[in-house]
Amino acid sequence: MERESHVEVEDSPSIEYILRPITYISWLMGVGVARPRKCPKAITIFIRIVHLAVCSISAMYCVLDFFSFNSIFAFKTNVYKLMHCTNRVISYVAAYYYVCHGIRQHNKWPELMDRMKNLDQKIRRETSINVLPIKNAQVLAILATFACCPLSLIAHVLYYYFTNPEYIFISDLLFYFILAQSLINSFVFDIVVYVLYCRFQTINKLIGQMDELFGAQQIALKIRRIRGLHNGISDLVVMINDIHGLHLLLLSTNCFAVVVATLFRIYIGITEKNYTLIAVLNGCWILYVTQFGLICWICTLSRQESERTGIIIYGFVLNCKNLDQDAGVRNEINDFSIQLQQYQAAFTACNFFEMNNALFSGLVGVISAYLVILIQFYKPSDSN
Repeated sequence: MERESHVEVEDSPSIEYILRPITYISWLMGVGVARPRKCPKAITIFIRIVHLAVCSISAMYCVLDFFSFNSIFAFKTNVYKLMHCTNRVISYVAAYYYVCHGIRQHNKWPELMDRMKNLDQKIRRETSINVLPIKNAQVLAILATFACCPLSLIAHVLYYYFTNPEYIFISDLLFYFILAQSLINSFVFDIVVYVLYCRFQTINKLIGQMDELFGAQQIALKIRRIRGLHNGISDLVVMINDIHGLHLLLLSTNCFAVVVATLFRIYIGITEKNYTLIAVLNGCWILYVTQFGLICWICTLSRQESERTGIIIYGFVLNCKNLDQDAGVRNEINDFSIQLQQYQAAFTACNFFEMNNALFSGLVGVISAYLVILIQFYKPSDSN
C-alpha cells in the first residue's frame, strides 16, 4: 500500500500542469490552440489582435520593401523574384492562420487536456507513468525556439550591417518573429504527439506484464482494460487530427516554399561567389527542414509504437497456448485484433497525406526536382 501511494503522489501532476511552460509561451506568442484554462477569452482575443497587427505591419513592410527590392536587386532574374514573392505570401498566410487558429478553436485545448487527464487516471490504476521524458522534450523545445530565432536574427543583421546595410529590411527582421511563432506552434504539436507515443509505450508495457498473471479470467479482464486504454488514445489521435489538420497542411506547404526559395538563393550566391551569404542562408533552410522532419519523425514513432501493440499481443498468445481453450480470452483477443485494425495512430494533413518519414523523403525529392528546374531557367545577369 505504501508503494502504491508513493506512485500516485509521484504521478499526481496532470498533463496540463506539466505542459504549462510551453502552453503559456505559445499563448503569449499568439499562435496555436494552447492556452491557460482560467484565462478569459477576451484576453486571448486581445493578444491575438496584437499579433495580427504585428503580422499586418510585417506584411505591409514586405510590400513596401518589394519596390526597393526591384531597384536594389534589379540585376536579379524574374525567376528569383517570383520565388521570393511566393515564399513570403505562403509564409504570411500560414502566420495569419496560426494566430486565428486559437480563436476559432478556443475550447479545444481544455477539452484535449481533460481527455488526456481522464486517460492518465485510467492508466495509473494499472501502472505508473513516467513524465520525465515529456518534461525534457518540453525544455528542449523551448530552448530551441529562443535559441534559433534570435541567433538567426543576429546573424542576419550582422552580416548585412558589415556588407550591405541598405539590404536590412524591416520586413526581414519581423519575419524572424513569425518564424519563432511557427516553431513554438509546431513544438506544441510535437509534444502532444510525443505524449501519445509515451502512452502507447505504457500500453505495450502492460501487455508485456501479462505473463505474470495467473488464470484466464484475470487475463481476459486485463486485456479488456488495455482495450479501453487503447481506444482512449485512438480518440485522442482523431481529435488532434481535427485540431491540427490544416496547420499541418500549411506547415508542409510553407516548408516546401521556404526551402526551395532559400536553396535557389544559395545557388545564386554560389554563382556570385558570395560565400558569407551562403553560410547565413544555410541556417534558414536547415531550420525549416529540421522543423518539418521532427514532426514526421515523432508521428512515425507514434504510429510504429501503436503497431507494436498488435505484435506484442500476438506474441503473448503464441507463448500461452494453453489459453486457447478459454473462450473469454479468445474473444477478448479477437475483439482487440479488430480494434487494432480499425484504429491506427495516423496523423494527417486534412487527410491529404500522412505525416511520416515517407512524406519527409518524398518532400526532399520534390524539392530537389523543383530546384533543378529553377536552376535551368536561371540565367545570371552580366551587370554587377
